[in-house]
Amino acid sequence: MPPVQRRVLTSLAAAAIAVIALAGCVPSDGDAPPTSSPGASGDPSTQPTPGATDTPTGTPITASCDDLVSPDTLFVYNPNFSTVDFTPSPGTPAASALTYQGVACRWQNATSGENIDVSVADLDDDTLTALKNAAFADSEMVPTFGEEAYFTVDDEAGTAQVFQGSYWIVAQSPVFFEPGDATEIVQSVIDALGG
Repeated sequence: MPPVQRRVLTSLAAAAIAVIALAGCVPSDGDAPPTSSPGASGDPSTQPTPGATDTPTGTPITASCDDLVSPDTLFVYNPNFSTVDFTPSPGTPAASALTYQGVACRWQNATSGENIDVSVADLDDDTLTALKNAAFADSEMVPTFGEEAYFTVDDEAGTAQVFQGSYWIVAQSPVFFEPGDATEIVQSVIDALGG
């Protein structure tokens, strides 16, 4: 075959291969690219998380703050702490717990002014799973308390998130430097909820 014809055929073959390859990259009419729902990959960062606009899906908590952490427990922990009125700031775990018909409590140290905030919500499986995935992504898992627990220190405050049965328990305070610092408070809540 003459060289000119060989070059022409080679060019045509290369062009045909390119067209076939490109055709595979463009969806045909009526075909839509596949979409994935949040969390389908199992990656915690893609899991849905509850927001302020979600319909509350929790079961109401009837326990009082003194039921969750008794005055005796608090006295043993630190006699300077006592219950104070508490309106959680929007976007905090305590505010979310109230959205889910839970309870939010605050104890304040009369000497230092430092607070211990505890919130509890009784949640449905989907909401609980979303919160667990968010905790897994943002915190460190710890074996200190409960069935599944996480701890992190941010903005000079320690936060313990505990998942016990259907309960989401959060204890947050600048006096929690490490998970063990929250143990007595968290264990009191777990015990009050039926262990």
